[in-house]
Amino acid sequence: MSAGRDNLVPAFLLHSRAFRDTSLIVDLLTPGHGRVSLIAKGVRGGKHSRAMLLQPFKALHVGWVGRGELPVLTTVEEARSDFNSARLQGQALACGYYLNELAWRLLPANEPAAELFACYLPTLLALNETSRDVALRHYEITLLRQIGYAPVLEHDIDTGAAIEPDKRYCYRIPDGPVSAGEHDPAQISGAALCAMAELSFGNETLLREMRDLMRRLIHHHLDGRELESRKMFRMFGNLPQSGHG
Repeated sequence: MSAGRDNLVPAFLLHSRAFRDTSLIVDLLTPGHGRVSLIAKGVRGGKHSRAMLLQPFKALHVGWVGRGELPVLTTVEEARSDFNSARLQGQALACGYYLNELAWRLLPANEPAAELFACYLPTLLALNETSRDVALRHYEITLLRQIGYAPVLEHDIDTGAAIEPDKRYCYRIPDGPVSAGEHDPAQISGAALCAMAELSFGNETLLREMRDLMRRLIHHHLDGRELESRKMFRMFGNLPQSGHG
């Protein structure tokens, strides 16, 4: 894997951590290589120009060399973007870190992720808007689809019958929906499943059902690990009723 100066790759920073005395290991989201881990040498301390660019939510073009476990970042340039990271404040900022943490934890390394990359910037743009909940559900579904665990939304996994909007279902994590019995817990309406399948999302009631289902699915795929981004929400008081996974 290599991307030289003449073939820069669009990217967003997902995560960074200290490496040795002056360097960072950075995890980037790219369309063609998915999640890429690189060594950014000599960027810690002072006002190194690369350190100023290697910030969350900033659209970048990057290049690197090497084919080992940790190639070396060679070029970082700011890309033109409609997004200004300073716009994210409060819960919207926590949502931004939620996007990054999901991709960092769940995306396999060095596998194409063009669909998720295309979804990332529009989701950022929506985080301060009333459409935040819709954008987050779209992002979550896209991410699960990208890693090969798209939720089953269109048929009953026991009978194969198409989901009926007027029926209630019990979603067996991670397999899919089955017709719900009267006392089955964590039920979801067929209308919510149909809306998710069509990426139409619907009204507040349906969005709440979708949020609860996506939270359970993502918790499963995280193997029970708590997301650090949830701690940011605690800084702002109670977790919102919607808008976070």
